[in-house]
Amino acid sequence: MYLTDASTTNTSLSGWDKFWSDVGSVFQNARDQIVKFWVGSETEIPYIANFIFGVIFLILGIIITKLIIKALKHAFKLNNTQSKDRAVKGFIVSTVRIILYFAVIVIFLLILRVEMSGLTQIFSSAILAIGLSLQDVISNFASGIIILSSKPFLAGEYIKIGESTVEGTVLDVRFLATTIETVNKQIVTIPNKTITSSILYNYTRNPLRRIALDVGVDYSTDLNKAKKVLIEIAENDNRILADPKPVCYVTAFESSDINLSLRCYVPNTLYWDILFKLNEKILIEFNKQNIEIPYNRLVVQSLDEHGQIIKKKVGE
Repeated sequence: MYLTDASTTNTSLSGWDKFWSDVGSVFQNARDQIVKFWVGSETEIPYIANFIFGVIFLILGIIITKLIIKALKHAFKLNNTQSKDRAVKGFIVSTVRIILYFAVIVIFLLILRVEMSGLTQIFSSAILAIGLSLQDVISNFASGIIILSSKPFLAGEYIKIGESTVEGTVLDVRFLATTIETVNKQIVTIPNKTITSSILYNYTRNPLRRIALDVGVDYSTDLNKAKKVLIEIAENDNRILADPKPVCYVTAFESSDINLSLRCYVPNTLYWDILFKLNEKILIEFNKQNIEIPYNRLVVQSLDEHGQIIKKKVGE
């Protein structure tokens, strides 16, 4: 049998007691720090009160913001897709939504006693970096504000951008781009900077539109007769305005024909239908009146068995 020294046992027990005492002290200090952080002292408001109040404010702020946005949409009647100012009103609502949510978040952080000086420096640096790297985005945003404030076009109007083939009905104007629908039912998104830096054609703003229809006639044609026929065709269509009355001019002498231009004013919404009908009526009436519309002919020469030249006009 082995004997154990009593002094060694006492030393071991005192070491474990010290260990558990240290562990308890750590947890005790952690608890005291947490209590002090949330409850505070008698001279200051407990942080838990700030936290509870901040959460309540955040929830109420989000609810109130949504109610304000809903009220703005109702006041602006944004549910009406036929409204010409829908793009402008939508832009305003989006801007107000961003401002309100940003204000709610900043106030929430202040209630939680977050030090904002450091955040301010971070925001300033971020804004500078974003400004340098997103110049085109900022330019498009500024152009969007110019478009919405000056109103060169509204939702539902038919426009053409510059000398390109991009044209169609405006669907929406947003922060960075404008969306249009072409006559082929294609959806085209155009950067706002492109619109403000180009010539813009608005075909809808004026309720009237002029048709300038050019027709070539042979040099042997009686010009007075041809002009009279063109004017009578326009006057017989009751959709064409009588004031200003239709007119016809000689506008050019081409290599193979004399160019006549029939000019008349029509309601904007009927422009294409009347233009196509006029083309059809002019061809029919010219054939009745034996007024020739020149066209290019290909002349083929060949030799007969006797070596004589035979001329044949292709198309006759």
